[in-house]
Amino acid sequence: MLKFIHKSTRLSCNLLEAYRMFTIQDKVKLWLSEECLINKERFEIKIEYNNLFIDTENSRIIEKEYEKKIIINWIEDSKNIDSIVEINFMTCSGRAVNCVELHIIHKGLNEEDFLFYDNFWKEALESLRYYYNKDWIIQNGDLTLTKLTGRSL
Repeated sequence: MLKFIHKSTRLSCNLLEAYRMFTIQDKVKLWLSEECLINKERFEIKIEYNNLFIDTENSRIIEKEYEKKIIINWIEDSKNIDSIVEINFMTCSGRAVNCVELHIIHKGLNEEDFLFYDNFWKEALESLRYYYNKDWIIQNGDLTLTKLTGRSL
C-alpha cells in the first residue's frame, strides 16, 4: 500500500489570496522560500530545512484549476525524488467567504523521504497559516464569525 502525506490548514483570507500564495513568486517568498522561480509552468524553490536542502529546480506545474487546485510534479534530482504534490483550495463553509481550507497531498515518496516531507509540509503550512492568522487557529465553531462571513450583525 502506497503512503501519502496529507496536511491541511485554514486561512483567514479569500480563495484568490490563498491561490496566489502558491502561484505568484513574490507571494511564495513571503512564507516559503526567498529563492524561488514560480510562473505558469515552473515551481522551483531552494530552501534549507532541518539541515537538508530542498531544490526543486526541475519541478513543473502540470495542472491548474483556478482557485481550486494546483498539481506539481515535484522533482529533486539530487535526492532522486519524482513525486506529485496536489494543493486543493476550498471555502471553509458556504457562509465563510473569508476562510479558505487548504489541503496538500504529497504522494510518490519513498520511506526515506516520507518523514522529512511530513514534517516539512506541517511546518510550511504553519508558516502560511501564521502569515494570515497570526496565533489564531480557525476552529469549526469560528466559521460563523462576522470576520469570516463578511456579514455584519
